[in-house]
Amino acid sequence: MIFKACPGTKSLIGPARIIIRTCPSCSDEVEFFSDETEAKCEKCGHILQQEVSPSCITWCEYAEKCINDMKNRGMISSSKVEELVQMIPSIKKNHEQ
Repeated sequence: MIFKACPGTKSLIGPARIIIRTCPSCSDEVEFFSDETEAKCEKCGHILQQEVSPSCITWCEYAEKCINDMKNRGMISSSKVEELVQMIPSIKKNHEQ
């Protein structure tokens, strides 16, 4: 099957989705936007981290090239580039050494 665009990038550049998690401290619902990494429970103040979901960035051999292409086309910000690059296993491994 041939794609007009990489199917993995849709979740990276598409509109943010609302994700709901249950606060482990008080059991209240906590809302995240899909592009946020943490949110504060309005009821008890507990800070929840968003669960990481796998994306093409973690396995695709073209991930770094794809990220740079999206940046060059103005599809993602420089801060988003930095965040995504840190998710690439080979780059993350090189930064830890």
